[in-house]
Amino acid sequence: MERRTRRTFTIDPDVSEKIDKMVGGHNLEVNVLVNRAIRRYIEWGRYVDSFKLVTSDPRLMKTLWSHVTVGEAREMGTKNGKDTVVEFILYYFRKFDLDSVLKTFEVIGAEYANAYVYSEFGDKESRTIILRHSMGLSASAYYGASFKALCDRLGVKCELEESEDQMTCKISSASTLKTVAPKTLKEQLTKQS
Repeated sequence: MERRTRRTFTIDPDVSEKIDKMVGGHNLEVNVLVNRAIRRYIEWGRYVDSFKLVTSDPRLMKTLWSHVTVGEAREMGTKNGKDTVVEFILYYFRKFDLDSVLKTFEVIGAEYANAYVYSEFGDKESRTIILRHSMGLSASAYYGASFKALCDRLGVKCELEESEDQMTCKISSASTLKTVAPKTLKEQLTKQS
């Protein structure tokens, strides 16, 4: 059984009323709702302002990607994977390794931004990552280039397959990898400069 911790909070009356309306007065549902809201803030919301992150409607993103060439998307993905994503991973996880890269694509890209559906299978020796979306080849090129730039930085060889509705990345010999970043956040950020 999962261990729970009891906490007591004071909330604004209007927030309390909205919670009651959402759950119909069932206490267990209140706990689930509040736990999800706090988790979402801790894992996603507090980073939104710092990194200017947004959640977009996939239909809008499909339209935007349709106006970007595959080459332009690949260039944007490479730049993003070399700079912004690395900074985010170091800030969020306090380290930069393959597990933190994969967790970023899984939690941030799939779970919170709803940009794609993340699938992973295999073991520590050989992993396959699939990002399923409906945004076209340019989106796949962007995600693939970003992922490849991150893997290159780690010294990880990966094979990419891109199509109109998904990006697949095959990583082999992943268990021999080590964390590339130094131990302290200050050292990590200094190393990035």
